[in-house]
Amino acid sequence: MAYTSIHTIRATVSAAIAYITRDDKTVNSVYVNSYACRSDSAGASEDFRTVRGTGTGRTQILAYHMIQSFAPGEVTPGQAMQIGEELCDRYLKDDYQYVIAVHNDKDHLHCHIIFNNTNLYNGLSFTTEHNQGRKSERAWAELREISDEICAEHGISVIEPIGKGVSHYENKMQKDGKSWKEKLRVRIAEVMLYSRDFADFLRNCTASGIEYVYTPHNKYKLKFKLSGDGQQRFTRAETLGEGFTVESITEQIAEIQEKLSAENVTPDMLIEPPKPVVPKTEPKQTVTAPTTLKQSAEPETITEMSETAKRKAAAEQVEKFFAARRARRQAQLDMLNASASKPAESKPELSAPTPQPTPAESKAPEKKEDVWAQIRGMRDSDKMIADLEAGGITSLDDLRGFFWNFKHPDDHTDELAELDKKIRGIDKLINMMKQHSQNYDIYKEYQERSAFTQKHFRKKNAAAIDAFEEADKYIAEHIKAYYIKGKPPKLCDLQAKSTKLKEKYNALVPEHCAFVTKRDTAHKYTRQVRNYLQNKEQQERNRQYQEKKRTQQRRKDTLE
Repeated sequence: MAYTSIHTIRATVSAAIAYITRDDKTVNSVYVNSYACRSDSAGASEDFRTVRGTGTGRTQILAYHMIQSFAPGEVTPGQAMQIGEELCDRYLKDDYQYVIAVHNDKDHLHCHIIFNNTNLYNGLSFTTEHNQGRKSERAWAELREISDEICAEHGISVIEPIGKGVSHYENKMQKDGKSWKEKLRVRIAEVMLYSRDFADFLRNCTASGIEYVYTPHNKYKLKFKLSGDGQQRFTRAETLGEGFTVESITEQIAEIQEKLSAENVTPDMLIEPPKPVVPKTEPKQTVTAPTTLKQSAEPETITEMSETAKRKAAAEQVEKFFAARRARRQAQLDMLNASASKPAESKPELSAPTPQPTPAESKAPEKKEDVWAQIRGMRDSDKMIADLEAGGITSLDDLRGFFWNFKHPDDHTDELAELDKKIRGIDKLINMMKQHSQNYDIYKEYQERSAFTQKHFRKKNAAAIDAFEEADKYIAEHIKAYYIKGKPPKLCDLQAKSTKLKEKYNALVPEHCAFVTKRDTAHKYTRQVRNYLQNKEQQERNRQYQEKKRTQQRRKDTLE
């Protein structure tokens, strides 16, 4: 999915363009392009200044800076450039000069676009034409909408709006099942179902693991926080939505109580207080009042009493009132627990037209796409591909993972170094504890001797005494890092910890060795393959640019 932002530039346009076109961020300026101006910082800022001189506005805004960021691994630099240029075409409509650059210095690729604030044709400012009126009509809202449309066309995930005040980040957390705000909404909605009034609601919040701060005289009256769910700070009720303010909660509880009273049903008959996991939506077969929770576990085998039957019938009638509410809460819960990626649907197999298909018909579905097709035109491509596959690189996409200075998922250099450091530290401490134990008796005898005989005894047993003192000092300085519940560890505890770390280290070594082989093989060809692909992409961009220029010229000729 792509995240967008836009902000103004009121000074130093040249410095801003120089930053986004830096060689170390754009692969030596390969992924830099421009429209109706030069692409270098000095030239582009001068071209911007020339057009601004013909403008009619007096705004202090010189240019705008847009950023379009993509999720890690979702697009290639070439695709990011193509999507960024399409965004400029639809958003700026060929009316404004711009410089675009794709940065690959982070884990996620992102486009920087700086465009002039003055229209090429009518002299009006972008601020006047596109950044006025209601918030929904301003530049940033239109930018996000156009960006989402383009991403959807290119098969990139987009963010579906789910309500007022929900940010891109919050939406992503909801899809990943990590949003504590969504968990808080579900938990609060369930507490409202069995609360009699607002005061009872606050008491039930505490019992359900929801901390709250209620200050009726303040501007923000109510705040919530989930206990033990990783939420660090309280969140205002207003940020959860319109249905979670003090007034709205009070109205909803009153509405529920009114409906329950009409059916002569208490909240205890309808639903039990929620446990740490939200209760399922299936109605229970046996509903028991809180005063009978300590009865024997045999009610399933006994015929229901008339009173219980009445309550059950009333609960079934009230269930219709809560059907929509419960369905919505369950949908929210399913969204929290569901995986972000859906399993691919299985396609039905087509029956063969004849009982015995020909060999050509049976082999056709098994034909696979050529994973090296894009570089087949290179010199000695067959030899190069054979060498790459022998080194463990099975496709061009696999080779692309070594094009840039991104950390490869199979590269465990840092992790292995950290594990080796921990193992060495523990092993040395173990050796010192053994050394301490081996020389303890001699040192104890040395300490028990009189001052007159100590000098002679130490001279005779100098090696053992020095070894004990060295081990004792080292243990005192390093053992605190391995305390268990405030107590020093035993030798067996350290040995078990060392064994566990060594097992983890040995488990990573084969994968890391395979990565080193692939990396060394890839580095033989990354430069020439990357240059070949970049040249092909540049030729395609030049062709598209020439076509765009011809289209613009035809449009200009038509207007004239």
